[in-house]
Amino acid sequence: MKYHETPIQVRFFEVDSYGVVWHGHYIGWFEVGRNELTEQFEMGPLQLREKNLLAPVVEVRCDYKSPATFGETLLIQTTMERCEVAKLIFHYRVLSESGGRVLATGSTTHVLTDLKGTLLYRVPPDILQRIEEMMKYLEV
Repeated sequence: MKYHETPIQVRFFEVDSYGVVWHGHYIGWFEVGRNELTEQFEMGPLQLREKNLLAPVVEVRCDYKSPATFGETLLIQTTMERCEVAKLIFHYRVLSESGGRVLATGSTTHVLTDLKGTLLYRVPPDILQRIEEMMKYLEV
């Protein structure tokens, strides 16, 4: 398994009064990494919507290991887990670019629905093909 990497530089507004990144920004960084990965395979949020699909988040997990600080360059690493049902599970690692220190790990789980929010039980064939291409790229 490999990770798709997205560089991020910590901006001033992301730092709290303790001088470290506020914990909620890590979830936003997960989204940036996930969207960059999925858009490569025409599976980004707007691309799914064009196919009358949504992929809402139903679960988020983030484990904080070490703080990030203003100006630091980070790598958001994103990969996927193979699923047998109509859901997508992404896994993330946030690393300090200098030294590769792991700052956080986490995951998000998304279900596939139609535009009205009705859960899908089967993944449409064209979407399944895109998921398989993404899995191949990630060596999952």
